[in-house]
Amino acid sequence: MPRERTHLRYQLYKSQARKLVGASIAQLPLELERLSPSARDLSKVRFEPIDTSALKAFEQWEDPHFSWNEVIGWKAREPLALDIAIWFGEELCGMCIANPNKSRHRIRIVRLEGRPGVLHPLKKRIAALSLTVIEQYALIIGSRIIEVQEPLAGAVSTYQRLGFEFDGEGRLVKSLESLVL
Repeated sequence: MPRERTHLRYQLYKSQARKLVGASIAQLPLELERLSPSARDLSKVRFEPIDTSALKAFEQWEDPHFSWNEVIGWKAREPLALDIAIWFGEELCGMCIANPNKSRHRIRIVRLEGRPGVLHPLKKRIAALSLTVIEQYALIIGSRIIEVQEPLAGAVSTYQRLGFEFDGEGRLVKSLESLVL
């Protein structure tokens, strides 16, 4: 029973992180306010769990880097993991999964991908939007570091613009010490 309560508590934390960011999206960094004219109505941005509707929308993606279909089973094995489907209206623009370690001191971005190919309203903003939700969740659960697990070479510069640095062990990390809830 205690384990079920822990899992339920983390479900609430994940939901809270998604909702807090969604509600305060107008206060996101200025970079996000420079969205294309078709995306100026930030009220259309939604952060949801990766569920069957996200996976169905994912089937329309052309040449995705990751296979997201295994996420449902993975979420069942990793109940503390944060999963994010980023929608603009009815269009799925990106997905992300981040998983805290057992001590919850560190949370790792396991997968992060924007919809490839087509121009969508949140193009080149998925990493920043995902990171905002991950930071909120990390602060709620007490994590102090966000790490990118096996970053793709082409994405390193994007992560660095978002405040990540390589640590002494060669891991791409961002400290949350300066962030306040």
